[in-house]
Amino acid sequence: MKKSKLAWPQRPRMLVALLLSIPAFYLILAGMDPLSRNAGRGLYVLAAALIGADLLQQAQMQRQRDGLTILDWFIFCGTVCSVWPGAIPWSTLEWSLRISYCGIVFLRLMMFSARRIAASHLLHVVAFAVVVLALAGAGFMWLEPRVHSYADGVWLAFITGATVGYGDLVPSTPASRIFAAFIVLLGYALFSMVTANISAMLVGEDEQRLERELHADMRLLRKEISALRKELHVVLAGDSHNEAELGNEDLL
Repeated sequence: MKKSKLAWPQRPRMLVALLLSIPAFYLILAGMDPLSRNAGRGLYVLAAALIGADLLQQAQMQRQRDGLTILDWFIFCGTVCSVWPGAIPWSTLEWSLRISYCGIVFLRLMMFSARRIAASHLLHVVAFAVVVLALAGAGFMWLEPRVHSYADGVWLAFITGATVGYGDLVPSTPASRIFAAFIVLLGYALFSMVTANISAMLVGEDEQRLERELHADMRLLRKEISALRKELHVVLAGDSHNEAELGNEDLL
């Protein structure tokens, strides 16, 4: 059986654009100065350009228009609209639109991740979880004022993703709370994948043991059948010899 490898995404521009939209959102939301917010809008412009180039390439390749393509067009429109400099603080409508956009981007990133991680390889899942934990720790260190070190950020990311909630560190700003909400969703998915992979490994060991026992029984059955054939051959040969002797006696 061939070992599966983590292949490079077939649409790297789309993946890079989705990743750029994450810091862009938080630069605009948590940025305390116009420079940070302008940097966020600049990242949105770059992300929109990458998504537009990807969609044009898909159109030139005459890819079938399916649900995934429509979702990518929604992301493109949301990225372009996010460049617009809204008033701070955001209105309820703008909050709703931006959170919906973040949810769609999160869903699309999960689709990329699910395609790259082999469902039967625990190492891939654990490596991906470690990378996510490291990035989430940096994110909490940036967004949460109560987190004063990277270690505290990683700890907050872990207890958030694991939904433990000890209460020693909690998100206190709108930016960190939104970030925590997506970490919880991602944590549910990762813990489910780890649990499923461990269960698959245990079930696989049982299946291999049963398969070995079945093969041993089949080999034993073949030996018994072979022995029975030899005995039957000997018996038939003896009967044929006796019949021949009786025929010779009749002739005499």
